[in-house]
Amino acid sequence: MEGDFCMDTQRIASYRREFSALADLQAAGTVTYSLLREADAFVICVQRDEEPPVERMLCDTEEERAGMLTRFLYENAVEPEQMPAILRDICGWAVG
Repeated sequence: MEGDFCMDTQRIASYRREFSALADLQAAGTVTYSLLREADAFVICVQRDEEPPVERMLCDTEEERAGMLTRFLYENAVEPEQMPAILRDICGWAVG
């Protein structure tokens, strides 16, 4: 598992996106997107390099849907700080 986050959970899926340095446009780095199962909900964690992860709990969401959301974030290269707003837009009240 990346860093020491989400240690009391079961990992369902994890994706890593590598970014190259592009002069003044983008810094090199890695963003990891993880779907985890807790006792009563799923949690999506997005983390850039060694920075603290951004985590959001998905309430009343099936595993298949939670997996699609995690893959969506990965495929669209969503940055950790953008993830909460995007999940709220898609899932509304189901994001905690």
